[in-house]
Amino acid sequence: MNIFLIGMMGSGKSSVGYSLSKHLHNTFYDLDKEVEKRFNLSIKDIFSEYGEELFRKEENTLLREADISSNTIISTGGGIVLLEENRKILKNHKTYFLQANIEDMYERALKRENDRPLLEGMNITQFKDLYFQRKKLYLECAVTTINVDKKSIEDIATEIMNNEKNII
Repeated sequence: MNIFLIGMMGSGKSSVGYSLSKHLHNTFYDLDKEVEKRFNLSIKDIFSEYGEELFRKEENTLLREADISSNTIISTGGGIVLLEENRKILKNHKTYFLQANIEDMYERALKRENDRPLLEGMNITQFKDLYFQRKKLYLECAVTTINVDKKSIEDIATEIMNNEKNII
């Protein structure tokens, strides 16, 4: 059983994925971290040196690799849904869209602004625009949407685990 987490930067995908993997005794796989390992560079440096297109290509390669793994919790990057092939993969799995208040996501994302090249120079209005461009794609891929507002990481992980029990 694989579980994929999707959503905007700052929605908590990595934190929730890590917690979920500990509770379920599954492997945790953070796609962004894996792309960084492949290039031995930060995402910001990958974007700067090679461009977003090559980043997205490597992200797709890693998603396809994760697709054939088992018992893995996969935290994706916020833009994973941009490629149609990625959306097809996500639709075939237990994919959870972590949805949060836009202002809260923006504030959390700003704390790691140096790690997020798309956030550079982006104001809240532009962030909202990006969110609304992607939201329909997240919804298209997700089995379930989890509202993460005012919930702890543990509460969100528990909600996903409870949802999984109901599916099985």
